[in-house]
Amino acid sequence: MKRLAYLLGTVILGGVVLLGCKKDPCKDVTCQNGGTCNDGKCTCSLPWEGSKCEVDAREKFVGSWSGTENCGGSVDNVAFSINKSQVEAIAIVIDNQIRGKLTSSTTFEVPSQQVTSGGQAVTISGSGNLNGNTLTLTLTYTVGGTAVTCTYTMNRQ
Repeated sequence: MKRLAYLLGTVILGGVVLLGCKKDPCKDVTCQNGGTCNDGKCTCSLPWEGSKCEVDAREKFVGSWSGTENCGGSVDNVAFSINKSQVEAIAIVIDNQIRGKLTSSTTFEVPSQQVTSGGQAVTISGSGNLNGNTLTLTLTYTVGGTAVTCTYTMNRQ
């Protein structure tokens, strides 16, 4: 009888211990590129996305784009290219001179920066949004205290 009580106590105690143990949902999850696992899913830092933080979100922007430029009512056809920055992990570069920084996997800002156009210093700032294969980019150009805002509606080529 003592033995039966001991076995019964061991089974009950073992059952309580087993029921009290939770499986770690992150045990078999490997997040890449500095991502961290939370409740079995990877949380990624920009520019990384994907189920394991394995996809560089900047790739969505890379390539040749063409469309229209609307600057104060004047509409022109334009084309430009976007590349990933080799210097900054969350940055893209438009036409080899305008730097944009990802704010999400589909949006970026163009922090105020100076570029040279036609031998003249131009300050540029703005933002961009990607929706499918359509990129909308709004840039404000300031030259000698005069600002002009242009909106670009571009499609991937």
